[in-house]
This record gives sequence, structure tokens and C-alpha cells, in this order.
Amino acid sequence: MGFFSVLDISAAGMDVQQARLEAAAQNLANSRTTSAPGTPAYQPLTVVVHSVTGQDAAAENLPKPVVAATVPMNAQPRLVYDPGHPDADERGFVSLPGVDPIGSMLDLISISRSYEANLHAFDLTRTLIQKTLDIGSRR
Repeated sequence: MGFFSVLDISAAGMDVQQARLEAAAQNLANSRTTSAPGTPAYQPLTVVVHSVTGQDAAAENLPKPVVAATVPMNAQPRLVYDPGHPDADERGFVSLPGVDPIGSMLDLISISRSYEANLHAFDLTRTLIQKTLDIGSRR
């Protein structure tokens, strides 16, 4: 495996974590968004990731992650009893998105750790390439 393949894989991993971060942040931002009776509630988003194999000889046919799409999760809305709310139905229930705030916060921690790991691998590989070039220039 070449150094540049590692850089490509790490960069692709960071791209995936960026997409996951955006989806998790949007889910948290809309976790308390109500919807009027008869209108659909906000649907939490999830990121679909596929593995693709390099097409050129330099990529050594190593798989790397690629964001395929960001799609709604089709989660059932939560009903909260709040008869004084303007969006309450005739029974007094308000429809909130099916976002799990605690689960989303845990996802954010996982995303942060994964991004840091990919960044560390990228930086380490970049440092190794630089040291290799330095050794070569001393000859």
C-alpha cells in the first residue's frame, strides 16, 4: 500500500464524518420542532455510506468510504401531551420529530473520535512522506 492511498482513504473517511456531523446537527436542531396537525413532522436524517474500490493502479484497488446519500429515517413522531400548544391536535397532543437527542449526542462523540482518528492517520502519513523526502534529499 502506498502513502498516497492512505491519504486518500483518510480524506474519504473525514468526508464521511463531515456528512454524518451535518446530519446529526440538523437532527438535534430540529428535535423540538413541532408540526401542525395534519402536516408531516421533521424526519431525522441518516447518512448512507458505500465502499468503492479505486479505478487506477495507484489506488491498489483498496476500498474507501463514499457518501451515497443523506436520507430520512422514517422515524415515528413522538406525541407529547401539551393542550395549550398552538400545534396541539384535538386531543391535546403535539407531534415532535422522532429524534433521540441522547443518541444524537452519542453519535456526535463517535463522529468526533472517528474524524480525529482519520486526521491523525492523515497527518502521520504526511509526516512520513516528508521525512522520506528529507532522507532522499541528503544523498
